[in-house]
Amino acid sequence: MPDQTPRLDRLARAATAAIGAVDGTHWGSAGLIAPGWALTAAHVVRTAGPDPYTVSLWNGRSVPARTAYLLTGVPESGPVPAESDIAFVRLLEEDTDHGCVWLSDRGDPPSRDVRAYGWYVAGGERTGELLEWNGLCAVAGNDGPYSFRLGPQTEIPKGASGGPIVDLSQGALVGLTKASRRTSEGDIKDGGRAVRATLLREFVSPVVVDPDDVLGPDPYYALICAHDRWHAESDLREGWPDVQGNLPGNGLPDSPASWSPGDRLELFELLAALPAPEDPTLVRTLLREVFHDRVKFPASTSLRHWRDGHGEIHQHRMQFMIEALPYLRYAKLVALAAGTMPDTASAASELARWVRRRKRRLGLETDVSVDQVALPRWAEGDVILRGGMNNTGVLRHSDGKIPQDPPPAAEHIHVGVFDARPGDGPSVLLELEPVLWSPSVSFHWRLCVLDPEHDDGAVVDSDESGDGIPADELPVRLQRPLARLFLQLDTPERRTPLEVVLPPEHFDLAVHHWLPQATVTDLDFSDPTCWPLGVRRQVVVRDASRRGGGDPLWEMRWKDTAAAAPLRALPTPPPGRVLRRAGLTGAGPDQVPVVCRPAADATGREALRMALESGHGIFLWNTGTHPPDGCDDRCRSFSGNAAQLLAAAGSAAQLPELLRVLRERIHRRDPHAYWAKPLALMYDDADRPLTKPAGVLDAP
Repeated sequence: MPDQTPRLDRLARAATAAIGAVDGTHWGSAGLIAPGWALTAAHVVRTAGPDPYTVSLWNGRSVPARTAYLLTGVPESGPVPAESDIAFVRLLEEDTDHGCVWLSDRGDPPSRDVRAYGWYVAGGERTGELLEWNGLCAVAGNDGPYSFRLGPQTEIPKGASGGPIVDLSQGALVGLTKASRRTSEGDIKDGGRAVRATLLREFVSPVVVDPDDVLGPDPYYALICAHDRWHAESDLREGWPDVQGNLPGNGLPDSPASWSPGDRLELFELLAALPAPEDPTLVRTLLREVFHDRVKFPASTSLRHWRDGHGEIHQHRMQFMIEALPYLRYAKLVALAAGTMPDTASAASELARWVRRRKRRLGLETDVSVDQVALPRWAEGDVILRGGMNNTGVLRHSDGKIPQDPPPAAEHIHVGVFDARPGDGPSVLLELEPVLWSPSVSFHWRLCVLDPEHDDGAVVDSDESGDGIPADELPVRLQRPLARLFLQLDTPERRTPLEVVLPPEHFDLAVHHWLPQATVTDLDFSDPTCWPLGVRRQVVVRDASRRGGGDPLWEMRWKDTAAAAPLRALPTPPPGRVLRRAGLTGAGPDQVPVVCRPAADATGREALRMALESGHGIFLWNTGTHPPDGCDDRCRSFSGNAAQLLAAAGSAAQLPELLRVLRERIHRRDPHAYWAKPLALMYDDADRPLTKPAGVLDAP
C-alpha cells in the first residue's frame, strides 16, 4: 500500500487556518470544518468577544471572522478546562472558497499516530513571519473524557493551539491542539494536550456570541450537516474518502461486502437531509437493534446526530460476517425512524431507496437481515408518561440575575406523575467522598452512569485530586458535568434519576436543592429546565459504606420491604421514648423509619446509623433544624405527613417519584406541600449494589 501521508497532508494543510487580530498579531490556529466555518480552541479567541478578527487561509487570503459559539465554563482569564476549550468561528465573507477537514464520526479514542497542523510566528532570521507547521505526534493516552495527551516526539510551537489533529489511521479530524509541551511533576516532559473532536457534541445549548446566531437552536447538528454536504459535493475525486480508502483504520479492502469511505460519503449526504433525532436516546436504541441487543452502548456516550451512531458501529462491525451489513441495517432503521417525523417522508424514502440499491451489491442472502429490521415499539411513539409533561429543554445562559420565587398558590396543586421506577433505565450516580485531611468540609467527586443495559458503572467524570471541592462550591462546580449527562440520558418520557452516594454524617447535603444553573436570564418558573434538581428529577441518597454489597441483613430486608404494601411509618426515635436498636431491628417489612432530626443532630445521626446497621435500605428524615429542647408539634406534624406519604405509595419503588412530586408542588408554591421542604429519602437498592471505586484517592 503506498504511503498516503503526502496526499493527506495536502488536504489537511488546505483546511488549516491562522487566527489573529486585525493588526496582524497571531493568536492561534484553526481547522476549517464547513463552508464559512472553522473550529479552534476557545482560549485562542475568548478575548475577542463578539468583535471581528482575521482568519488567514492556506492560499494567503485573509477574511474577517467572528466567534459564533462557545461552551459554558470558559473563564475570562487563566486556563480553560478541557471540557470547554472549543469554539465555532464564522467567516464573515460569504462564499469564501476553502478546503474542509473530514470530521471523524467515531467516539472511540484516536489511533496511536496523529499529525498536528497549525501556524506559528517565526524567530531568528525570519522573525515575525507567519509560517505553516505540521508535526507527527504519538497519542500517549487519554486525559479524561474530553482530551488526550500527546507524546514528546514532536515539539508543538506556540501559535499552533486550536489547529486540527488528524488521525493517520482514519484520515480524519479527531482533535484540536490545546497546549504545547510543558514540564510537569517530576520534570517529566510531555508533548502537549489535545481537545477531542467529540466535544463538538456538547454544542446543544452553547453560549451564543455572534448576534446573528445563524446555526439556530442546535448548532452541532446544523454544522455537521453543512460539513457532510460540502464533502459530498467536493470530494468526488482526490478528496478525503479517496485517501481514506487506502488507510488501515477504515475497514476491509474495498469490495461489495466491505463498507468503504465512498459508502460512508453517500450515506452521510442522505443523513444530512434529515432533521435531528427527536429523542436523544433514539440513536442508541437503533444501534442496539442493529446488533440484536447483543452489544451494549454506554448511556454516557453522547450520540446526537445520525452519523454519531454510524461511528459507533466500527468497533463492533465484525460481529457480522459481511462488514456492510450492520451499516445497512442501521441506515434502514434511520429511514424508518425518520419516516415517522413530520415533513420528512421524501428524505426518508430517498434513504430507504439508497439502502435497497446498496444492498443489491451484496446478494440475495442479505435481504432478510436488512429488510426485516423494525423499530423498537417505544421508538414508534409509545408514551409511558401519566399526566405529566413530556417536553425536554436546554439550559439557558447566565447574566447575573437571581431567580425570583413565583407567587404562592391558594389551592392544592396537582402535578404530573411519571410512571417510572428506580432501575428501569439509566441513573446518574454522584459519589461524594469527604477529604479527611482538608481543613474544611470538602469532597472529591465521581460521576458514573448506572444502566441496566450496560452495567460496567465506569467513571465518566471526576475530580479526586488535591484538597477537594468545598461543600458550598459543589453546586456550581458540578452544574456542567451533571447537565451534560442529563442532556445525554433524558428522554421525553423519562427524566434520569440522580443517586447521591454519601457517608451518613453528610446525608443532610441537600443536592435536591441545587439549581441546574446558578443564575439565569429572564427566568420563567414554568420552564422545567430551570427547576432545582429534586423538582425536575428523582433525587435519592445512598450509603457510601455499602458499596460492594455483601450485607445479608440489608439484602433480606430490602426484598421484604420492596414486596410490602401499604407501607407504615416507624417514628425513630419513638415519641417520648429512648432510641433503641431493637425497635429498628424488629421492624416489620412494611415499616419505614421516619427520623424527624437531621444527620447533623447527634440523636438524628445515631438514629440514621442504627437504621443502616439494622438493614434498612429505605427511610425518610428531616434535613432541616430540630427544636433544641426535644420534639414538639412540628415533629409530630412532620412524622404524620410522612406516614400519609408512605401509606399513599403503592410500593416502595414509588417513593422517589412521590417525593419528586411533593418537591414540584413546593416549587409551585403549594402551601399544602411545605411540610416536605426538608424531607429527604434514603433509597439504597440492594438489588443494584454499588461497586467499590477502583484505586485509592491521592494523599497530599
